[in-house]
Amino acid sequence: MTKKKKSSRGLLVRAYAEDISASLLEKHGDTVKTVIGKKRGVYVLSKAGKPYYIGLANKLPSRLSHHLKDRHAGNWDRFNFYAIRSKRYIKDLESILIRVAKPEGNRQRGGFGKDKNLRRTLRNEIIQSRRTSMPSSGTDLL
Repeated sequence: MTKKKKSSRGLLVRAYAEDISASLLEKHGDTVKTVIGKKRGVYVLSKAGKPYYIGLANKLPSRLSHHLKDRHAGNWDRFNFYAIRSKRYIKDLESILIRVAKPEGNRQRGGFGKDKNLRRTLRNEIIQSRRTSMPSSGTDLL
């Protein structure tokens, strides 16, 4: 008898909720707190279906409630949240989402630390490779 392979799906995300209205959070904040609990993770505040702000939180319900009153108030009408199993991945996930979506409400771009961006190395390797194979203007590089 052959064992079935276990799926790796869902190993990072512990729980999630998507496309929840801000008004539901305002009217039923206690229920949202009870259901979500003190989960940590990343969240996306959206306006008209477009990401406005992406953040991370150790206590998601409290953080979301705070955004109803802070500088983001009125700039979002829906939210998504993703509870993450391991705290060690939350910052990198937030940074990936911010860098890809480029939401207008985020002041920071999201970072990964020094010496992890391979763009310059890739560009230099391509230039070096082209120099040894054929002359080129190099204008089409990254």
